[in-house]
Amino acid sequence: MTDWAIETHGLGHRFGEVWAVRDLDLKVPHGSVLGLLGPNGAGKSTTIHMLMGLLPPSEGSAQVLGRDPVKDDVAVRSKVGFVAEQHGFYEWMSVDETIGLVSAYHPDWDQGIRGDLQREFDLDGSALISELSKGMRARLALLLALSFDPGMLVLDEPTGGLDPAARRTFIETILGRYQETGKTILVSSHLLNEFSGLLDHVAFLREGHLDLAMPLAELQGRVKRVRLVFEEGVPESLSVPGARSVKANGREAVAVFDAFDADETPRRLEGVGASRMLIEELTLEDIFVEVLR
Repeated sequence: MTDWAIETHGLGHRFGEVWAVRDLDLKVPHGSVLGLLGPNGAGKSTTIHMLMGLLPPSEGSAQVLGRDPVKDDVAVRSKVGFVAEQHGFYEWMSVDETIGLVSAYHPDWDQGIRGDLQREFDLDGSALISELSKGMRARLALLLALSFDPGMLVLDEPTGGLDPAARRTFIETILGRYQETGKTILVSSHLLNEFSGLLDHVAFLREGHLDLAMPLAELQGRVKRVRLVFEEGVPESLSVPGARSVKANGREAVAVFDAFDADETPRRLEGVGASRMLIEELTLEDIFVEVLR
């Protein structure tokens, strides 16, 4: 086994003259849950398609579970459960027929897992795909991805088009059914806060480039927002050491830090003359807006 579940070096793909992803260097530890995050059009789906061997890279290389997805695309897809943004089912098939078709391509297919999931997801085997709601299609896609006990799960915008209740059910299913196995999960989404409880690593893509990649706890420890309250109003000459940005409004100044130190930063801020100091935890969406926009 290699040191990393996913490892890329200079990975990139271009459509014509436009680079969708470029110079992507990413390492994903085994057993981690990585959020590949960023706005629509950032290059998330292109990255995943290269990792799954569905799209050849224009430059660079990748390893997925120790396999090259260009040379060993079938081997990669036989070991990775993949839930695409667009499911691509045959509308005229039934649920059971669809399961039968997919299971024929997986020697490791586990009918026990399939049966448990089908009951848990309340999937009627005789129902036609054309009759399924978006939420039921998402459940079927997850069943197909999990029933051969894959070594890794890759989810590309898996909750797209689902209502909030269906999204919550889908995410809780992932947590309950797969996360406890200790296997690697890569989930791509622009819904940053939806998956925050699932993730332990994050990678932010913007315009095809990797802005950062690190453990989520480290990121949340580094990026903080501090509210400084001044009794006589914010001084015009206010200087906040170490702050990435500072916005003043009346008696309050809001400073954002991207290298916050729990001991050192508050001590340094004691000298700015504020009567109160409030340190705020930021959500993933807050971090994206404050630091990566």
